[in-house]
Amino acid sequence: MKILLAEDITVTRKLVKRVLKHKGYEVIEAKDGGEAWEIFQKEKEKIDIALVDWMMPRLNGLQLCKKIKATEIQGYTYIIFLTGKVDIDDVVEGLESGADDYVTKPFNKRELISRIDVGKRFIQLHQKLREANHKLHILSITDGLTQILNRRALLERLEEELYRASREDAFFSLVMLDIDHFKRVNDEYGHQAGDKILIEVVNRVKSKLRPYDIIGRYGGEEFLVGIFGADKEMGSNKAEDFRRCIDEKEFEYDDKKLKISISLGISYQKIKDSKNDIPQLLDDLTKKADGALYRAKETGRNKVVCADELDE
Repeated sequence: MKILLAEDITVTRKLVKRVLKHKGYEVIEAKDGGEAWEIFQKEKEKIDIALVDWMMPRLNGLQLCKKIKATEIQGYTYIIFLTGKVDIDDVVEGLESGADDYVTKPFNKRELISRIDVGKRFIQLHQKLREANHKLHILSITDGLTQILNRRALLERLEEELYRASREDAFFSLVMLDIDHFKRVNDEYGHQAGDKILIEVVNRVKSKLRPYDIIGRYGGEEFLVGIFGADKEMGSNKAEDFRRCIDEKEFEYDDKKLKISISLGISYQKIKDSKNDIPQLLDDLTKKADGALYRAKETGRNKVVCADELDE
């Protein structure tokens, strides 16, 4: 635990620091509120507890407390006032400014440590809650089998990227891919084999993506890939990379080698105007990619078809 100690009286500051260090806490000293605020801005991701004097030059404790609380987005800083003010109105004012607790001067060492320990427990619980919420969020947007975006999260991310493309007047390509004869794999080898094929297909396709490309499971054995900045040529080349990485190497399951292929449909567009109806645009691109995928299936599978070829 790292503690920011803001106290303008040197003797008090040194005494408090000695008490806290003896209990194993790491202490960063600030001789006034202004210095404390400067330190906090640089170290806020590392500071867990702030022990703040009320009356200080440059920034008093109330002002410092409000500034700290205004910067909190994800983390939490537990703030304790160290003050000689004992009037109930002052105490209430301090707590209403965002402080979590207070210790009166002259302080009792045991009381100070106990209140710091309460803050430590609070911070630890807060961190565990954040971690749990993060895990729940990941679960809510992830396909359980393939560990890529599920359909809902996929469509949300694609819309975000289309908005970005609109702002930057950029091309955007959407690739829809489907595993050929996947039902036959499930029927002949079982659903465990089918699951393994799905996972391996995703891993191979992911190996051909840039870090900021988007992939998600659209449904069953269908997947969508969003490629920012890709015109027809780039989108088609990427789709062909996906096809080859599946076709060129056999899949293994239970000492058997399986020949797997995918069919792909691609749509693309230069997103020129930020006034576009992005959800409708995504729906249009998806329908075009789906139509191109259907043509790829219809004309022999294991191929890439671009949507603008459908009218030829």
